[in-house]
Amino acid sequence: MSSIQIQNVTKRFGDFTAVDNISIDIEEGEFVALLGPSGCGKTTTMNMIAGLEDATEGAILFDNQDLGHVRMQDRNIGFVFQNYAIFTHLSVYKNLSYGLEVKKVGKSEIERRVKAMADRMSISHRLDQPASSLSVNEMQKLAIGRSAIVEPRIFLLDEPLSNLDAGFRAYMRAELKVLQHEFGQTMIYVTHDQIEAMSLADKIAIIDQGKLMQYGAPLDIYNDPQNRFVANFVGSPRMNLVDGELREEQGALRLMLHGGAEIRLDGQVKTAFTSDAKVHSGSFGIRPQDIYFGEKRADNDIRMQGKVEVLERVGPKRLAYLQVQETMFLAFDDQAQLRVGDDVPFYLPSGASMAFDLESGRRLGGQ
Repeated sequence: MSSIQIQNVTKRFGDFTAVDNISIDIEEGEFVALLGPSGCGKTTTMNMIAGLEDATEGAILFDNQDLGHVRMQDRNIGFVFQNYAIFTHLSVYKNLSYGLEVKKVGKSEIERRVKAMADRMSISHRLDQPASSLSVNEMQKLAIGRSAIVEPRIFLLDEPLSNLDAGFRAYMRAELKVLQHEFGQTMIYVTHDQIEAMSLADKIAIIDQGKLMQYGAPLDIYNDPQNRFVANFVGSPRMNLVDGELREEQGALRLMLHGGAEIRLDGQVKTAFTSDAKVHSGSFGIRPQDIYFGEKRADNDIRMQGKVEVLERVGPKRLAYLQVQETMFLAFDDQAQLRVGDDVPFYLPSGASMAFDLESGRRLGGQ
């Protein structure tokens, strides 16, 4: 396994900048997810790590060795793609043995490693059958095993679970994490699914429009997003983010929301919004699980009044859609007493609320 250093890497295609000055350090044995919407530059970043693309600027190092002039086939990289990339006309055995044969590994060692990998991927009963006869789920197992069997320095996975059914996708998420610990290999996983990234990765690099928005451990990113994009992208259900103009009157600070509603700011979130005198329009953020109903719990908590438009079952809980004039808030029905059509007070805890500069998107007064 290897460490990877991505140093100030930029990739341009003509006048278009696909990756813009990204720097990421990946330690040996880490599982890192490149997360972002389609077209954000995450696959281009992975392709540069693999050697499929050359960086326009910057450097990519394995174990502090610059790979700028090292061919892809000499980088010892394992690849798993969305479309499997297996030899469907060959048997399962030949698919698993192919990379070892190219490396001229001895026959007895090939047999041992193929059997061990087939057992590990639960496809040993299929070894003599053509790969084309496998189910979609088994094909992905074969693709992972085919790459892992050659013991690459790093493992690159490009949205490998997106073609699987929902139940097997959840199973394979857990399986990939187990495999990563067993193999001990550095893994880089490209996905647009934040649930996959949060459940699998040791660290997540969130990319948007070619720029690195934040890099860190999943819970650090979830609890302390550095900008509005990250706050909006990470979390299920999504964070409430409501935009408006800041207005101060006689020492009271309000966020005037589009459509006429307002949030009377108080406590820590008020301090955050006033931390930069140049900010005049802001975005107020709070996660649905932090909103509560019933009696007020703290002096600085912000009281709102809204109509229950929809109640949605989310596992054992219910998610309430609360209409405040033209603004919608999502909150969990923590007391299981709400009914559609109810006009109810609810509270936004100041200490759990976040403030963002609407123009730049940056977090205000963050940790």
